[in-house]
Amino acid sequence: MKYRYSGISRTREKCSGIIEAEDPIEARVRLRAMQIRPMVIQESKTSSLESFGSKLTLGSPVKLKQLIIFTRQLSSLIDSGVSVVKAIELLQVQEANKAFQKILGDIKNSIESGGTLAGALEKYPHVFGEFFIRVIEAGEISGTLDKSLKSVGEQLEKLAKTKAKVIKAMTYPAITLVASIVAVVFLLIKVIPEISKLYGSSKLPDITVMVLNLSNWFQTNLIILVIGIVATPIAIMFVYRFDAFRDVWDPIVLRTPLFGQLAVRSAVARFSRTLSTLVASGVPLLKGFEICSKVISNRALKKSIQQAATGVSEGKSIVEGLSQLGHFPPMVLHMINIGEMTGRLDELLSKVAEIYDDEVDNSVDAVTSLLQPVLIIFVGGIILFLMIAMYMPIFNLGEKMSGI
Repeated sequence: MKYRYSGISRTREKCSGIIEAEDPIEARVRLRAMQIRPMVIQESKTSSLESFGSKLTLGSPVKLKQLIIFTRQLSSLIDSGVSVVKAIELLQVQEANKAFQKILGDIKNSIESGGTLAGALEKYPHVFGEFFIRVIEAGEISGTLDKSLKSVGEQLEKLAKTKAKVIKAMTYPAITLVASIVAVVFLLIKVIPEISKLYGSSKLPDITVMVLNLSNWFQTNLIILVIGIVATPIAIMFVYRFDAFRDVWDPIVLRTPLFGQLAVRSAVARFSRTLSTLVASGVPLLKGFEICSKVISNRALKKSIQQAATGVSEGKSIVEGLSQLGHFPPMVLHMINIGEMTGRLDELLSKVAEIYDDEVDNSVDAVTSLLQPVLIIFVGGIILFLMIAMYMPIFNLGEKMSGI
């Protein structure tokens, strides 16, 4: 929940903004940690227009690779005995990204004013994310900030690798599909009209007439067709931002051949590694579930995680909540159950993440190896059909001449 606040900073300057917390008490505690004395704390009610606009906001100005490098370097500097402020100052000077450089300067100033690193990072949730912030917060409390930063860096690197594998699996079919559409449209608009000139006013087979009518339609409506091709992916991305659509679509994705397995395996790897890191860092389990639900994009799996959190808050086991919707594989549930019973949940989750990293590799190989021949056969079949339709009159003419 978001709260709008106004207060006075340590330097006696008036400040205001929005902070995320479970309730006003937690919001007040977080503001105190940020060296802000709150005067007013009110629940932030988002209008429908603001809600709509929030779905269209741009992503982080800092790329994931830059964040990983920053985390690794900050961990090394702190481990070498450099203070947090000095370490951030050194990284700020060498940072080429002007937006990130400005953010680091603001973080340094916040810490120098008496705030914590986690409190300073909270001002930029779109850059660092809830997972990053909470692990750092736990590291500051426990006095193991360098280890927490190292853990975050490793986690981000593995998440980046998983993401890259999924993108690799999706890229080839997407490029092939686009190239196929362009090739078919080119045939219908340029090649087939030239071939049709050979026949003049001759009586043509029905299949040839159908292809010629299709070609004429494409030529007449070319502008509409181009707009449609460009607008379709934009419309899909736009609609996919709405929860109501995703509540229906995301469970279907999990049941699709090949892509469903890839989606489940990559999500399980991400969930397991994230929760393992959070638990090992000392973050409370319920808070860990909350962060994991934000890390997972598929809403069907997100609901399973939220049900697990609800169950744990009611005294039930993690497995009871995760198994209700049937989206998590039995092996994962079994490993988590063992981890709960033995008190080694972080270790077992880490093993699950390693197993499913390999499973993601297998899924990527399966998708690319199976889709390649399927797409070639599909596209080849369409082109073959068009060519047969256009040369059918010639075949018929040859048969008639041979019968004379």
